[in-house]
Formats: sequence, structure tokens, C-alpha cells
Amino acid sequence: MPPIRQDPAYHGFADRRTIIGVTNFWNVVSNLPFLVVALWGWRGAATAERRIFLIGVAGVTFGSGWYHAHPDNATLFWDRLPMTVAFMALFAEVIGKRVSSRTGRRLLIPLLVFGVASVIYWRYTDDLRFYVLVQFFPLLALLLLLDGRRDPLLSLIGLYAFAKLLEWQDHAIAAVVSTGGHPWKHLAASAAVFAYVACDSHPCKGKER
Repeated sequence: MPPIRQDPAYHGFADRRTIIGVTNFWNVVSNLPFLVVALWGWRGAATAERRIFLIGVAGVTFGSGWYHAHPDNATLFWDRLPMTVAFMALFAEVIGKRVSSRTGRRLLIPLLVFGVASVIYWRYTDDLRFYVLVQFFPLLALLLLLDGRRDPLLSLIGLYAFAKLLEWQDHAIAAVVSTGGHPWKHLAASAAVFAYVACDSHPCKGKER
């Protein structure tokens, strides 16, 4: 497929209000739950994959917060970088749990390198193809690893899909809620992480093979 360019209109979020000196206030502060969830989940982070996943999630608070305070392609790089780390570490963790722990460990570094490289490639070529692959392929692949209706992966995938819908409908939601859809996207995505991490020590956890 041809290169996918970054749409300049992407930076035009529905809510652009400045509150207590913070530009795009709600889009910025709605990233705080990522840090809260990451810190809460750290107590049970027993593997390198889980720890790197949570570091990536925590990084979203700062990277996305910086981007939304000054939205442009340069700051968007720092929004996407920690997200990519989280996507790849999660993918390696699930492979380790559902396929082979040895395979998950071996794939962690190559996946992280590919993920980070996809963001760097976009930044210097304005081509999003590899970044789109990094963001969406793991989620689609995880569907093949689901283990029943009580699998925590199902909550994670469902909430993240809902978050993307809220992002897509940012301006439409602004006609009903003044904040628009993007801050709610952040809340739904952090809830997706919480649902997955919380279920690791809860009866909602699916069986592991």
C-alpha cells in the first residue's frame, strides 16, 4: 500500500480551552489515570515484559500530556513512543503466557526495537505504515489467543476499541459534552490497562496454557 501521511487536521481537537494556565486542559489532565494504573500495577509486576509494559503506560502520561499541551508532529512523536513500548511489551507478555514463556522473552527486545523504529521512521519520513502495523497487528493477533469469555484480554481489546471510537468521534461528542471525545478516549484506554492488570490476580483471569 502507498505511504500513509500524517493528517495535519489530526491536531485539531474539539476542546481547546485553557484552564488554570494549562492549554487544552482536559486533553492534558485526562492522561493522569495512565500513571495511576501503572503505579498500582507495579506491585504485581513479576516479569520484565510486565514491567516494561507498565513503564510504557506510565510514559504515556508524560508523552501524551506534553503533546496535548502543544499539539504538532514534533510532540506527537513523544506521545506515540511510550504507547509503542507498551504495545510491544504487552504482545511479548501475552505470547509468553499463552504460547511459550521462552518465546515471549526472546521476542521482547526485537518487538521493542521494531516498535520504536516504527515511530522514528514515521518522524523522519512522514509515513505511518509501520506505526499502524505496530499499533493494530498485536491487538488483532491477541484475538487468536483469547481463552474464553472471561479472558482479561477481551476486556482490554474491547475497551481499547471503544477508546479509538471516542477518539474518532471527538468533534461529534463535543456537541453533547463540551470536552469532546478525546479526554474520554484516554480514560477508556487507561481502563483497558486496569482491566487487564487487575484480572491477573482476580477470578476473571482466563486459563493459561
